Amino acid sequence: MDRGRRLYDRWADRWSLFRLLSRVAFAGREAELRRRSVASLGLSTGERVLDLGAGPGVNAERLGRPVGPTGGVVCLDYSERMTARARDRVRDAPAPTGVVRGDAARLPFPDESFDAAYASLSLTAMPDAAGAVREVRRVLRPGGRFAVLDARPYDGWPHRLLNPVNDRVNAWATNWHPDTDVVGLLREVFPRVDARRHNHGSFVTAVARRAPE
Repeated sequence: MDRGRRLYDRWADRWSLFRLLSRVAFAGREAELRRRSVASLGLSTGERVLDLGAGPGVNAERLGRPVGPTGGVVCLDYSERMTARARDRVRDAPAPTGVVRGDAARLPFPDESFDAAYASLSLTAMPDAAGAVREVRRVLRPGGRFAVLDARPYDGWPHRLLNPVNDRVNAWATNWHPDTDVVGLLREVFPRVDARRHNHGSFVTAVARRAPE
């Protein structure tokens, strides 16, 4: 975990370069996939949303718009410098937005305190992604939703030939764990999970729902 924190502290000071690498990885579809994954949450006015592994707060506006001033967004990240950037970024967010430094596998929130949660390009960078998914389930209210946008190795031909190099580069650059089965982890914890692969299998979007009670 300390390696990941140090790595993302450095990226916080080089965010323009990180964004460039991200755009290349998404092959021009980043905005589309982020928009679709947030839309899958079906957010409503007044709801409270957790952004898990929020980085510098890039999702705050997109998550805050549908919940509005009567709702709220909480951005959580383990990197001190990322949370500092997020605090600057969310000052004009469309919903009340807090920024918290914390461990996703040990969330500092009470049970059933959020209506929805979102994680973009963060679960596969976490050393304990399974623990983070369990924690999200704990803090979601009955019927709550958890949407994920994340990277995975290519599964389409001939792109999968790039995996040996791609996996090593991304592990070095982003603390990526390519063996993390995000959809599998969600299905271990949530009763309903809908998932789709994109860009020759190199990205996955998924939405999981906690059972209503």
